[in-house]
Amino acid sequence: MTRPNARPALLALALGAAAAGPVATQEAPGAAQAAEHYAGIAADADVSLAEPLVQGTSESGDNPWACASCHGAQGEGAETVPRLAGLPAGYIVKQLHDYASGARKNENMQYVVARLDDNEMAALGAYYSELVAPASAAPSLGGDMALGRKLALEGAWGVDMPSCFSCHGPAGWGVEQAFPPIAGQHAAYINTQLANWKSGRRANAPVRLMHAVAAVMSSDDMAAVSDYLASLPPVQPAGEQAIPVSARETEDE
Repeated sequence: MTRPNARPALLALALGAAAAGPVATQEAPGAAQAAEHYAGIAADADVSLAEPLVQGTSESGDNPWACASCHGAQGEGAETVPRLAGLPAGYIVKQLHDYASGARKNENMQYVVARLDDNEMAALGAYYSELVAPASAAPSLGGDMALGRKLALEGAWGVDMPSCFSCHGPAGWGVEQAFPPIAGQHAAYINTQLANWKSGRRANAPVRLMHAVAAVMSSDDMAAVSDYLASLPPVQPAGEQAIPVSARETEDE
């Protein structure tokens, strides 16, 4: 049975880790609310600004690469390139700003965002949030699906690892703006991000939540949970309860 109240426990763990010493990148105060802040801006964005950026038809003098050239025509992504379709607008815009500030590291994305202004970032967040997420991605890492299911639903409390769903929603469909959907995301992308959280290459989560989680995960854990999450439907099917059958079965055990 999934342990209740996992998020407060994880917050305490993450805050304790933050007090232990500096990391490669620290967020500015108030960053935990940044996604909600950017969601409000994206709600008023001119989405028409996004289309030429997505398709690479912008007439500005210093064009960034077309978003679709890496993330796909429908924001579907592939392998280590994430699906953007259906992600929260505030989360997307926050990530773009984090690339711009250097809080999140990726040379390709930093090249792109250096050529975007705030209005264009907000427009891209609004644009991709309105796209329908495609079908589930396929497991691709050879991970242990049973282990992945257990970690996603129950966590591993012997090493203070909460379940994925305790923060990302009962079926991995996300919670508000700051906790993005992870169900149906590409396994290779999830696995890469977990490794980046663990190494400190990525450190832009509110109060370092994901740093604390990844720090106690083995490479087998990462592959397993990445493959399991990739196999799940990325959106809630009509008429479904907000919890997958596998989770309901676990609660009955």
